[in-house]
Amino acid sequence: MSVNTTEAMIAARRLLVVDDEAVQRLLVGRAASRMGFLADDATTLEEAVARLGRTAYDVVVLDLGLRENDGIELLRHLRESGTDPMVVFVSGFDERVRQAAARLASALGLRVAGTLGKPLWVEQLVALLRRVPETSGRRQVTGTGAIDPGRLAQAIEQGEVHCLFQPKVSLTGRRMIGVEALARWRSPEFGVVPPNLFIPLAERAGLIDRLTWCVLRQALGSFRRWRAACPDMTLAVNLSPLSLTGLSLPEQVSEALAEAGVPAASLVLEVTEGAMMGDFVMAADILTRLRIRGVKLSIDDFGTGHSSLLSLMRLPFSELKIDQSFVRTSLTDPEAPKMIRAIVSIARELDLQLVAEGIETADIAALMQHLGCVVGQGFLFAAPLSGADIEMRLKDCTWVDEARG
Repeated sequence: MSVNTTEAMIAARRLLVVDDEAVQRLLVGRAASRMGFLADDATTLEEAVARLGRTAYDVVVLDLGLRENDGIELLRHLRESGTDPMVVFVSGFDERVRQAAARLASALGLRVAGTLGKPLWVEQLVALLRRVPETSGRRQVTGTGAIDPGRLAQAIEQGEVHCLFQPKVSLTGRRMIGVEALARWRSPEFGVVPPNLFIPLAERAGLIDRLTWCVLRQALGSFRRWRAACPDMTLAVNLSPLSLTGLSLPEQVSEALAEAGVPAASLVLEVTEGAMMGDFVMAADILTRLRIRGVKLSIDDFGTGHSSLLSLMRLPFSELKIDQSFVRTSLTDPEAPKMIRAIVSIARELDLQLVAEGIETADIAALMQHLGCVVGQGFLFAAPLSGADIEMRLKDCTWVDEARG
């Protein structure tokens, strides 16, 4: 086998079809191959779990009925696999059952491309596969069993944790209006450690503040250079709920901004709804003082918690991010656009900047714009980029990714 052929096989997108009917596996496999996927198949839950343990797939086509098991059982394995494939449900059950499965998958943090009935129409499957982004959403699987708090603390101190930046883009003009800083850890012995592994570890081990300040200072250092090209852009940094317990936080943020020479109005701190579920009075104290100092506040993952409206009423948020579970299913779940339209109305009434995150296809971007969203974020516009890549794309503030947009 030639080097070029090997490289092509490594670069090709991979699809796994999990179905106990041979004809269905054959139909899906042939359709996937015509679209450039390398297709594997599994007939049982055990076989599918084994394949997922060996290979990172871009798409999993899943039958909800697998002999003595059901396809729902595989969703938990997908969530824990360290990969992030798009999921397509194929089933003879009625649409309500298929949609319930899709909503469950989204609630587990999985990406759902859509649902199809049986007998399968290949044209419908092809249409769904066309929505799978060229840039893979897979996360690298690494042997991270030996990671402990001491090793993570060492990584923070030695600079192994770094920032990538995902653009926030105007949906009308494709102009980059801001970036979100994302923590990434590349370890010499573990490789790329997924954030969903090391961030919860940092929270459990009492290291989350050290991690947050590491990310904030790195991000502000890069952002200071970019403001010369685009002075109106903003920098967003995630704030853990556990950080909303220290009353000195507003002063520390102000000091970090002053050291970097970045105005407070350029910084957006993103907090999840869960941040207000603990000591609400303490969180309100800290967040209100941050706003008084000029820092903007964004409520992240809006719509996934039962405190959403109460939080918006009581706290001085300036931005609202629609949870990606609504955005990603907006073309396949008839309830999702209704929810998004309602959230858009709330944001307008409260004069909040609105961001739709998780935009992965041009069709979803068009729908978000039609529903009233003006800012988007997701793989359609860019995967998380290095600081150097952001600088290259900031020549005139009219950032457009020609490969996608």
